[in-house]
Parts: sequence; C-alpha cells; structure tokens
Amino acid sequence: MKKALITLSIALIPAFAEAVEWKLISETEDKDKVTSWYVDMTSIVREEEYLRAFLRTSWSAPQYGPDKTPYQSSTYVNYFDCDAGKIAFTANSYFLSTEPKGTPVHEESEQPVTKLKFHRVKPGSAGETRLQFVCKYRSKNFTTQRSVHRYAG
Repeated sequence: MKKALITLSIALIPAFAEAVEWKLISETEDKDKVTSWYVDMTSIVREEEYLRAFLRTSWSAPQYGPDKTPYQSSTYVNYFDCDAGKIAFTANSYFLSTEPKGTPVHEESEQPVTKLKFHRVKPGSAGETRLQFVCKYRSKNFTTQRSVHRYAG
C-alpha cells in the first residue's frame, strides 16, 4: 500500500509542475463582446534581457481565422522588452471554446527570440496593459522553469 502511494505521488508530480495559474489582467467593458486577457503567473521568467510569459485571450463571441475556422480563445508566448515598451508574440494556439482545452484548431510554432519582431505597444491598449502587468515582476527572483504549456481536453 505504501509503495502504491509513493508511486502515485511520483506520477502526479509532472501534473502539478505543469499547473497553470491564470490571472485575469484586463477585460473589455463592452458586455456584448467581452474580450478577456490572462497571464499564467507560473510562467513569468527572465530570458536574456526580456521577460517571457504565457498568456491567453478569450472572446465571448467566436473569432474567425483566415480559413474561416472559428475559435474563442488563444494561448501564446509574449516576450516583453520592459525598457523599450515592446512586445513580441510567438507559439500561438487557437481553441474552439473560451477555455484552452482539447486539440487546438490552429497552431503556430514557437520561434527563437532572434527571429521575433518586437512591436511598441500603443498607449491605452491591451498590449500596454499586458506589458505593465508583466513588467512589474522583472525585479523579482524567478524560480519558474521555462516551458510551453500543453493542454489536453
């Protein structure tokens, strides 16, 4: 019995290591078309001169990709250049529901930082809100391991 509990505990460690802690950053005020932005608090890490974080956007109404495929949430990695006020996006996954569960309807693989295009955030935009939120953590000592979270429905 004791051996079975130890085996079960060891088997569960990876599941807890991959736990996502979504924190709502901001939400639109239009109650007919709500857009919500989240960050996984366990994913904020320093990488070179940038901060890296795993984020999610959810829409109350379906969005449509270039091929007309509907989706209602996306997850992605952002790199933040806090001093320059810039963000770069990579590793995008799009999901049918407002929660990032199941198989994505579309995925774009993660690119190395050297290939990313950083864009200056516009004042008052959702990008500025994400930048300000994540950059609050740049002086903290990070112990989080760099990883891209995968979801299984």
